[in-house]
Amino acid sequence: MGILGHRTWRRVLIGLSVVAIAMTLNLSAPAASAQLTATVDYAKSGNTLELLFELPNVLVSPIRLAAIEAPDREQVPWGPESQNCLANLRNQIIRLELVDEQPDAYNRLWAYGWLNRKLINSESLAAGCTYLADPTDQFSPYYQELLYAQEQARILGLGIWHPQNPLRETAKNFRERSYSP
Repeated sequence: MGILGHRTWRRVLIGLSVVAIAMTLNLSAPAASAQLTATVDYAKSGNTLELLFELPNVLVSPIRLAAIEAPDREQVPWGPESQNCLANLRNQIIRLELVDEQPDAYNRLWAYGWLNRKLINSESLAAGCTYLADPTDQFSPYYQELLYAQEQARILGLGIWHPQNPLRETAKNFRERSYSP
C-alpha cells in the first residue's frame, strides 16, 4: 500500500478539497480598496451605523451598509428588529471597505462592514434582518455571498421572511405610502 494508507490519503484529499473551495470562494478578507477602522457607537437603523473614528480629519460618522435595504424604523415589528440586529455591534471595532469616498445626500459614506472576518452586510441578510437593495445588481464584489445569505434566510423563514409574518412592503414603498399627502 505504500507509506500512507487509504484513510490517510482520503483525509489529505478532503483537506486539500476544503482548502481549494475556500480559496475559490475567497472567504478570507475584503478586496483592497479604501479602508477605515472605526468603533460602532450605535445602530441608527437596520442598515446605518453611527461610528466613532480615531482619525480627526474624518467628519462623516454615519455609515450606510452597501447593497442592503432595511425595513423602515416605523415598519413594526420589522424595522425595530432590523435595527436590533446591528445593536450587538455597539463598541465593536469594525473595518470598513468604502464603496465611494464621497458622502451621499444624507452625509453617509456607503461601505461594506467587517467584524473580524465576517461581512456584516451578509450576516444581516442571513439573519433575515435586511434584504438585497437590488437583487439584479451584480456589480457588488460580494454579490454571490449576499444573494446566498438572503436566499438562505428566505428558505429558512428567518426575520422578514417568517412565513407567519413576512415583510410585505419595501421600505421605499412604505415611506411613499405613509408620507404622501
